[in-house]
Amino acid sequence: MMFMQKVYSAEPILDVILPSSSFTDVQDNHWAYTEIKELQLIGVMRGYPDGKFRPENSITREEFATAAIKALNLDDEVVIDTLKFDDFFEGDWAWDYVQNAYYFGLLTPPRMDKNGEYLFRPHDSIIRGHAITIAINALKTSAITEKKAKSVLEYAYDDFFKIPKWFLIPAAKAQLLDMLVIDPNKHTRLIDYDKPITRAETAVLLYNMLEEAKITPNDKIKKAMERKKVGEGHILTDAYMEDEAIAVIPKGTILPLLITQNFSSQKAVEGEKYTALVPKNFIHGKKYLLLASGTKFYGHVKKVKRGHYLIRNGVLVFENDKIEAFHQPTLHLEGIAQIKNSNSRLRKIFKGEKLKVDRGKFLELELLQDLRIDVTTGKLIKSQDL
Repeated sequence: MMFMQKVYSAEPILDVILPSSSFTDVQDNHWAYTEIKELQLIGVMRGYPDGKFRPENSITREEFATAAIKALNLDDEVVIDTLKFDDFFEGDWAWDYVQNAYYFGLLTPPRMDKNGEYLFRPHDSIIRGHAITIAINALKTSAITEKKAKSVLEYAYDDFFKIPKWFLIPAAKAQLLDMLVIDPNKHTRLIDYDKPITRAETAVLLYNMLEEAKITPNDKIKKAMERKKVGEGHILTDAYMEDEAIAVIPKGTILPLLITQNFSSQKAVEGEKYTALVPKNFIHGKKYLLLASGTKFYGHVKKVKRGHYLIRNGVLVFENDKIEAFHQPTLHLEGIAQIKNSNSRLRKIFKGEKLKVDRGKFLELELLQDLRIDVTTGKLIKSQDL
């Protein structure tokens, strides 16, 4: 299938920055006030430059997908195998968000239409039925039959007979979870599945989705959320995500480790064993846990020479052999650490320096090979496992 590249440059309403913490057209007695305020605080939905939120305005399909991904804190995920469309292209401001929405199961892959095209329709207003289905797809819910779905909805809504088959089960699940989002001021018994969802309704729907997802997210979202559950620590700036689950601490990275023994160039012998520990959590820049505090590094003295006054400076080099994380078998890992003095000029002029490293001091270990970690489980990965 041929695709014509087209780039949309229009700025999304969702990303217009509002300097104020409140909206002039959303008072504290508005039915969606709490949800709008909460989503504004976490950067999911914002207002217009004139200070208004315009709660009755509609929202586009790409804006809704973006807001859903932001609400779930999944906007930093990277999707490698992207879907292709005939009306939506890489370069659009919402491209990554929409691809994430498909990857995490919020959206189902598009089908070819009667003209042989795969369409996303990014600039169309999203209808309530599609928006509610996306929110329900973010959750892990119990399966229900069409018969059960009909019994849940049939006597509750006057437009039940208009609900299409594709929306029947999502609508029933939304009803059971109180996520059909109907403006209480309208005093209506209508689901209005085919009407564009408003910005106020969007805020309430996404807020409810997020609260439910904290308890019962779908499997892919759960995996991503578990990966993010880490505290503060020492950020390894060179570490990167190889894919959505695998982090890489690359060859050449310097790891500050605490050594558990005393060593000196005057007493150490080649082959003598050492153990060093991760002092506090090593984390990725996006706060994924890489190596937990207490992870052990094992190695030996690779090279040692005694310092002799006016003859030779001391030499003390450590070589790492393996690493052991909690409740995991040891893994081969090559690294090198050379103890150096702090004044290289005097070291060159006056020979005889004696080197030492005391227990509890830092040993700067340079990795000689990449170290991979499955950040969803914390498991260290052997090269042959890749």
